[in-house]
Amino acid sequence: MKDSFLYRTFQSCRFALQIGWRINRRRVIMELTQWVFLYIDWLIVSCVLIRFILDMAMKRTSFGKMMVYVWSVVALEALLEIFSRFFETYVKPVSDVELYASINRMLYDKACQVDMLCFEDSEFYNEYMMAVSQAHIRLPDTLQGACQIVARFVAMIAATVIIYQIDRFAILFTIFPILGNFVFYAILNSRIFRMEKENIVFQRMADYVNRTIHLGEYAKEIRMTNVFRLLKKQYDRAVSAMRKVIGRYSVGNMILFWLFQYFTFTLLQEGAVLYAGYRVLVSGTMVFAQMAVIQTTMNSNTWTLIEFADSVMTVVKNGLYLEQTRNFLAYEPAIPEDQDGMIPELPIRSIEFEHVSFGYKKCEGAFHDSALQAQRKQGDLQNRKGNDFVLKDINFKIEGNQSVALAGYNGAGKSTMMKLLMRLYDPDEGRILVNGIDIRNYQVKAYRELFATAFQNGRIFADTIEENVLMGRHTEEEKDREKVWRALKLADMYEEVENQPLREKTILTREFSKEGVVFSGGQNQKILAARAFAKESPIAVFDEPSSALDPIAEHHLFENIREYGKGRMLFFISHRLSSVRDADVVFYMKNGRIQEKGSHSELMDRNGEYASLYRLQAKNYQF
Repeated sequence: MKDSFLYRTFQSCRFALQIGWRINRRRVIMELTQWVFLYIDWLIVSCVLIRFILDMAMKRTSFGKMMVYVWSVVALEALLEIFSRFFETYVKPVSDVELYASINRMLYDKACQVDMLCFEDSEFYNEYMMAVSQAHIRLPDTLQGACQIVARFVAMIAATVIIYQIDRFAILFTIFPILGNFVFYAILNSRIFRMEKENIVFQRMADYVNRTIHLGEYAKEIRMTNVFRLLKKQYDRAVSAMRKVIGRYSVGNMILFWLFQYFTFTLLQEGAVLYAGYRVLVSGTMVFAQMAVIQTTMNSNTWTLIEFADSVMTVVKNGLYLEQTRNFLAYEPAIPEDQDGMIPELPIRSIEFEHVSFGYKKCEGAFHDSALQAQRKQGDLQNRKGNDFVLKDINFKIEGNQSVALAGYNGAGKSTMMKLLMRLYDPDEGRILVNGIDIRNYQVKAYRELFATAFQNGRIFADTIEENVLMGRHTEEEKDREKVWRALKLADMYEEVENQPLREKTILTREFSKEGVVFSGGQNQKILAARAFAKESPIAVFDEPSSALDPIAEHHLFENIREYGKGRMLFFISHRLSSVRDADVVFYMKNGRIQEKGSHSELMDRNGEYASLYRLQAKNYQF
């Protein structure tokens, strides 16, 4: 039932009307009124007026009476046109902007709720892109289509009644366009949607290459290497794959389109002409005026039926996209951002991992199997074992304001551990305790406010330096300014920002302003560190904050991180072991486990893998 043609059409119309009504009621009312008026005008002119004039001509009614009727119709059309122009040139453009803004706000709010795992699931991400990239186009189109369906359906019924009144057998010819539109055209549209859905992966690949070629951040590599050949190959493969997909559907689509045209136009028009001609010329059971009315009404009704079917098919096609939007808006995250719970108490006395294991998996979201969602909600989702885990049986307890360094090779699970601590993911096994309480019992937003973070792959936004540091956390202007400059000093970016004409008001990137400043990778990394320094939180996490810095700048930054970390719990991740030697505790991680744990001196005395790696790195700094 839920996969049926009618059910999907109804659901799409209902969704569009509900959202449109919620956003702008006047738009929905005037949209429907516009199309109802349009087809009232069509019925009067194409059906009633012609029949009336022919009847009056046969009865030799006076020309004056005839003109009164005609001019009444002309006056009505003028009023309808005024209404239509007002709607099309003012109401619709203004409300389209409102619909665009409102549906995108809804999608933005939901996107901020999506679990982090979902962004790492390509299947979810493909369908997510369909949901968010098309919604602002498909929603007004579907809203218009729903109103058209109502108006055109009523108009068809009225026209069919007129035909039936003249000749009950003539209405049988409407079967042909019904078959053409609701069988062949429906199948054709369904195939076109499947074709577009198959192509979306390849379209994304082509779009990626197109975007890469045009972005300045890739320009140096493109000009100094042969990577353009690789990108071109990737682009050509994507285009070739799209051609193959289109090729698989082309013959069938061509046949279906021919059947649609043949049944909708040829059989109806030629058949109706032959039938009416026989009734007038051979059997003499129909007068010429009736033949003219039937022919005119049937031709007009055919186009109305075509337009009705086209509206239905448009709604169905848009509905297939809006179905993704509906599912996305109905998505229930595993970690709701608005989850209620306890407010963490300060100070933070302890952080503990109890037998924590975790592995990246498919997103259990709205686009995936409902049984999996139900299992997740009931807590019955089976945990994965063995090699599926990125982190395996992590156990430790940190008490007091200690500094903790996480060291080890890439892929050891260091960043993942911190993401679990910040509750960007939940463990598959075990639990994480803060002040002795499972972090899943805390209010999510309040809990995450405990953390000041500088992420390894943090992003610079197209806004001022001040906003990139404060990240929307504003209090009073003067206090905010002091906070920004204090953070920039700790990040060793004071002089660079001071030398800018607009200082902390300087726009970063040239996304929207040609006067924007593009900092180096190391300078951007300092801005990311300043972002953490500006937040007075009891727990600080610095994930590879110095990977783009030279050794001297790195040394200064870590000195300032340690200074900032006094009086709070401090976690930092670094590949360069020289920067972790002053930490209170060092976790040396390997293959998802804490291989060694202790202070730097204790680990050196143990003479294990950490000590070997430290000595190996130290040789690079000895002359």
